[in-house]
Amino acid sequence: MSHCPYCGWPDDQPAQDLSLHPTAEGAVVWTRCGCGSLQARVLTSGCVRIVTRGRPPA
Repeated sequence: MSHCPYCGWPDDQPAQDLSLHPTAEGAVVWTRCGCGSLQARVLTSGCVRIVTRGRPPA
């Protein structure tokens, strides 16, 4: 997996899971990185994809 482009934190170790939303194909999980940036992850059949990432707070 990759690392956060803002702080280098490993993406496979989110600092905080914020919410989980079941979908027909799996789930969408919103997480927060160590630097505070948000990520939306899609979980399908054991595969994790980061589909969007926000910037850390100013």
